[in-house]
Amino acid sequence: MMDEMVLAALAKWPNVPAVFGWLRLDARGQWWIKDARLQHEGMVEFFNRNYSRDGQGRCYVQNGPQKVYVQLDAAPLAARRTPKGWSTVPYDDDLPARAAWLTPDGMLLLEIGGELAVVDDRDLAAVLEEALPDWDGDAATLPVALKVGDASLPLAAETLPALQARYGIVARPR
Repeated sequence: MMDEMVLAALAKWPNVPAVFGWLRLDARGQWWIKDARLQHEGMVEFFNRNYSRDGQGRCYVQNGPQKVYVQLDAAPLAARRTPKGWSTVPYDDDLPARAAWLTPDGMLLLEIGGELAVVDDRDLAAVLEEALPDWDGDAATLPVALKVGDASLPLAAETLPALQARYGIVARPR
C-alpha cells in the first residue's frame, strides 16, 4: 500500500510528467539511481512501499505526484529462500512459489504470488544443490520438477525475454 502522503500528492497534482531512465532494480532487489546503489535505509523503504506496476507492464515508484519508471535487470521481484518459502524484495513477504524456470544464462526464476521473481544469486547455488542434487547441469537433462523443501514445482528451461513477455513485463520502460 502506498504512503498516504504519496496518495495525497497524487490527488493534488494528477498530471505531473513521469520520469524514465533514472531508476533501476537489480536481480538482488537493490535500487540504483543512475550508477549508484541506493543505500539510505529510509529511501529504500520508501521505494519498496511505493513500488507498483501499471496496466502496461511497466514497474514504477510513485514519488509524490510523479511516477518514476524502473528498469529491471531481470524481474519485478527478487526472491530469497526462507524456511517457510520465499521472501521477495521489494515486498518482504513470505510466499510459496508455484512454478520455476531456468534460463540459458543460469538464472532461476519463480512464479510467486502471480508475479515473476528471480532467485537472488547469493542463494542460487544452495537452492540448486537442494532442489536438483543429481542434475549434471546439462539443459537436455533438466528435471521436470524443482524440489525445494516440501514443495515440488514444475520446472522448465526458458529465456528471460520469453518469461518477461509471458508475464507482461516491460523491463526497459520508455
